[in-house]
Amino acid sequence: MPADPTGGYVTNPRQTKLLMTQDIGDVTRFMEGAEMLGTGLQVRRIALPKRDEPHVFQEWWEVRVFDDPHLGSREHE
Repeated sequence: MPADPTGGYVTNPRQTKLLMTQDIGDVTRFMEGAEMLGTGLQVRRIALPKRDEPHVFQEWWEVRVFDDPHLGSREHE
């Protein structure tokens, strides 16, 4: 499957792209892209169980890119 050169940009402003990675370089790339495009971005550090060992957890970066910059923000802060 070829890489998406747009980084997952879609015309529907309510659609999001979700990236799960353990590489901080991927997170940085999406942060830079979101800044250039003016899109919303949400980054969280999460722990998920390993597939073969459900009692062993790995840390992941969860990156959500919102095509509408306001969808990732909190309304009542």
